[in-house]
Amino acid sequence: MKAVFIGLGRMGSRMAGRMLGAGLPLGVHNRTAGRARELGAQGAQVIDSLEEALSGAGLVFTMLSDDPALEGVLNERTAKLLSRGATHVSFSTVSPAAILRTSWLLESVGAKSLSSPVMGRPEAAKAGKLRLLLSGPKAAKEVAAPYLAPLGEPFDFGEDPKSALLVKLGFNLMIASMIETLSEAFCLVEKGGVDPEAFFGLVSGTLFDAPAVKTYGGLILKGKFGDAGFSMALGAKDVGLVASEAESSKTPMPLAGLLKERFDKGLSLGWKDRDWCAISELQRENAGLPPRDPWEG
Repeated sequence: MKAVFIGLGRMGSRMAGRMLGAGLPLGVHNRTAGRARELGAQGAQVIDSLEEALSGAGLVFTMLSDDPALEGVLNERTAKLLSRGATHVSFSTVSPAAILRTSWLLESVGAKSLSSPVMGRPEAAKAGKLRLLLSGPKAAKEVAAPYLAPLGEPFDFGEDPKSALLVKLGFNLMIASMIETLSEAFCLVEKGGVDPEAFFGLVSGTLFDAPAVKTYGGLILKGKFGDAGFSMALGAKDVGLVASEAESSKTPMPLAGLLKERFDKGLSLGWKDRDWCAISELQRENAGLPPRDPWEG
């Protein structure tokens, strides 16, 4: 069975590398060819064109930035290139509507689509410690299982393709809210003359002893946002997806509205490539605290 991985950014390249490291045969394609060639040195078959990558493929993995990118890869023209009965696994955080459209499209050509957005930053992808959120047909999960195993721990949310994405959006909303909460708390204690690092030592060592709190709290305290594990642009996209889902489901989400304002302001300042926890700098500015170098890190 021909297996291909499309989308080799900071996450995708590491995930494909894990598959190759497990001895699994894999073709790779990326719009920026250099990233594919790097995986060629690890044993991947480098495929130059999207059409060639999809032609006759029985298992397709995509890790793409947004709805247009996913639908640019899999559409009415390209879906016909897949082998009959093919399985598509989307690792991307896209809108639930987009994954439903993709699922319906693939069903029309006799293929299956599995939604599997991931939880974790690039270092977790490299170490095989991602959390994989799965939803879609049982048969698709069984086909993809050997390739998913090197990536991390799966969590199954049933057969509705949009379920895993709703879970991922809820998860990212909670992280963004945590970033905002930490930013506000740090400013409060700093303005009152308390060392925010001492405050954080207490917080992260007691009630909030969690890896995500420690990771993002440390980044915020150091002001290191230049090496983006998850960019401001992607954070804005995900919070925008949350806001859209909230509106369509008539779910009041005031925190999502506040966060959307934060990310929109960050993008307006040209911060799209900074780590998304750089929204903490907007809180520092509002609090009248000294600014820090926005690209340090």
